[in-house]
Amino acid sequence: MNPRANPWIWFTIWTVSLGSRLLAAFLLPNAEQDGYSYADKIDLLTKHLAQLGWSELYVIRLPLFQLTSAVANVFLHNALLAGKILSGLCGAISCVLVFALTKRLTQSLVWAGIAFALVLTNPLHLLYSAACMTDVPHVCLVLASLWFLLQERWLGAAICAALAGSVRLESWALIPLLPLLQFVRQRRISLFALVLLLLPPLLWLLISYMAKGDPFAYFADRAAYHANYLDFYPTRHGFALADLRTDADYFLLGANEIIFLASLAAIGLTIFQFVRQSDRASWPALSTSAYIAALFGLLLLAYVTKRQPVILPRYSLIFFALGLPLAAWLLQYVLDHCQPRLVIVGAAILLGCFTVGEWRRQIPIITKVRDDFGAHEQICRALKSALPQLEPGACCFSDDVAIRVLSGLPPSRFLRSAIAPAAAWREKAVFESYLQEQHGALLVFARIEDSIPPKVLPDLGRVSSADVGKFEFVIMAPSSFGPDIWLYRVRDVPRPQ
Repeated sequence: MNPRANPWIWFTIWTVSLGSRLLAAFLLPNAEQDGYSYADKIDLLTKHLAQLGWSELYVIRLPLFQLTSAVANVFLHNALLAGKILSGLCGAISCVLVFALTKRLTQSLVWAGIAFALVLTNPLHLLYSAACMTDVPHVCLVLASLWFLLQERWLGAAICAALAGSVRLESWALIPLLPLLQFVRQRRISLFALVLLLLPPLLWLLISYMAKGDPFAYFADRAAYHANYLDFYPTRHGFALADLRTDADYFLLGANEIIFLASLAAIGLTIFQFVRQSDRASWPALSTSAYIAALFGLLLLAYVTKRQPVILPRYSLIFFALGLPLAAWLLQYVLDHCQPRLVIVGAAILLGCFTVGEWRRQIPIITKVRDDFGAHEQICRALKSALPQLEPGACCFSDDVAIRVLSGLPPSRFLRSAIAPAAAWREKAVFESYLQEQHGALLVFARIEDSIPPKVLPDLGRVSSADVGKFEFVIMAPSSFGPDIWLYRVRDVPRPQ
């Protein structure tokens, strides 16, 4: 039985998906600091599109999402909005792909509709579809790769996997997987598809070499970034039980406990079927299981080796999207082999509990993100109000990239740790002298890693309305999602010449 979906069903699914994700892109704030870092890079790439160099392409994160958003930003003139719209489009496509993949695995419009409804209404998927970030675009490309693979269009699967590998490093797990699956299915390997899969890492080595003179500079910079994070959170150097519990909870928050556990059970079932009688195993279920296993294996390896020292809910959204079709296939299999009435009632209760529990756990995250956005807007208003009262050319020191993006002020009005002298990281006097020399009249303080002020000025950000040395308190904005944000005025800053 292979039911064909009426064209109006596809039209309705696409319209609802696109409407919900684009509406979220315009109404919901950006989810995290990383999103503003992407917007900052998109703005830089937009300015250099006509004469794009290796140094502009090189970044601590793979560049395809930023580059594509920069092209859109030529017309939108709003880097943050360009990234949010692109992410929203990918979010809508991923909802449609979940429907298509579930229909392919189960041959049922009912199961496909249930999976579609669950991903459509998932608060985290909605939130990160509205964020200028790579998580949902990466999910979309991985789902597209799997969809092409299930149609046995190996070239299309390789192209989408290569694009995904140019967005996030996790998709490099698909480089050996796709040829392996093709060999299992067809007893051959497409060399052209293999070359396409190898292009993202090879091109990235080339970009690193041309920009930094070292093909492995990207990995060295990532290692340095992670080292700073581990130093800022010392318990992360090991595997403290509290950290492990937090990471496991965050992973399951994004992947969803029921869907992820059902995925693991389905993977076990597909392996059993394949080993027992390979020609009767479900090829769509086996392929989906392989995608989940490869991506999860790479994430676990990175976590154990401290290449990914912390797990956030958005990292596991990919397992929720891939797990929904596989969980639907497993439930259908159970229904076909058990007492129907009892299992149907149990499955209905389980799905109801799943939906309610998921919303109750995830909705507060959106509330906290809005609270964090409000805190940043409050500091931005105070900053823009204070600057006109200072001498022309006065700057603000801020390692909080959200402040730099949301303020709308030109980059020349900001100082940050990345461009400060190395000695400023070690000595308070050197840092204060740097502010004086660069006419840094204002300081945005937040306890974040890879920032000088928390290291050399630990007394800042402790007592509200308190001045500390040369730093005069202006305002503090509390946040329930990220660190509290403080604005200080720097005394005795010389007038710019």
